[in-house]
Amino acid sequence: MIKNLNQLRRTLREGTQLEILDHCRPECIGQIRNITLVNTQGFYSTVANQPDASANRGNGGRGPILWWGRAAHWQFADGVCSVFDSEQKHTEEELVMSFRVLEKEAA
Repeated sequence: MIKNLNQLRRTLREGTQLEILDHCRPECIGQIRNITLVNTQGFYSTVANQPDASANRGNGGRGPILWWGRAAHWQFADGVCSVFDSEQKHTEEELVMSFRVLEKEAA
């Protein structure tokens, strides 16, 4: 179970899958995303099993990027990783995305 930003950064690799549990854009909730690239700035992901999804065309086909930011922007609880656009307020209004990393067997 991921407990902090450092563990998340070590866990995510190309091919890892995420399930989006909550998102600032409601149409993204429930999506399964494939990690396409991880670097020191953040990670890129595409929508799984939807090669024509508009999100997949961004950033040269890598999909949208989620920046790592500072650890204070993140919250980790019960296997759910959440990132907020505020260091102080971790509320629904400040939520960018909540997701869980899928295990290889479950993916």
